[in-house]
Amino acid sequence: MNRLIIFTMAIVITMVSAALALDNSALIGKWTLIENALDSEGKPCPFVGQQIEFTVDGKMISANMPAPFRYKVNPAKTEVEAALARKPELKGMDIMLAMMGNSQNDWSKAPIVYGVQLKGNQFTMKVPGYTPALYKKQR
Repeated sequence: MNRLIIFTMAIVITMVSAALALDNSALIGKWTLIENALDSEGKPCPFVGQQIEFTVDGKMISANMPAPFRYKVNPAKTEVEAALARKPELKGMDIMLAMMGNSQNDWSKAPIVYGVQLKGNQFTMKVPGYTPALYKKQR
């Protein structure tokens, strides 16, 4: 009986974790900034644009980016560990990795790391050293 309860709990936890994982397809589209990221002095983050677009082919586009970035959500455990070793303040958040379009393909060395969260039509993106930025999906 105890084994059945433990087994059932393990399945439920796995299903909940999968449901909470950031879904790449839910990001596709244009997002508008509704709350800017700020540093400890209240200055806005230069890495957060007024609009951000996620494309079907895996690109992240914003006016403040020199070129579209490739991005990856739900990275492998080793990629997350490597990212958190460099950016420990993002611990406890979902991780999004990004790199310039022609950069190497080793995501564990991705130079750009965001802490992210998606809830319905609101997307939170945290740049290390700043408060989280909040976006709303355009309809």
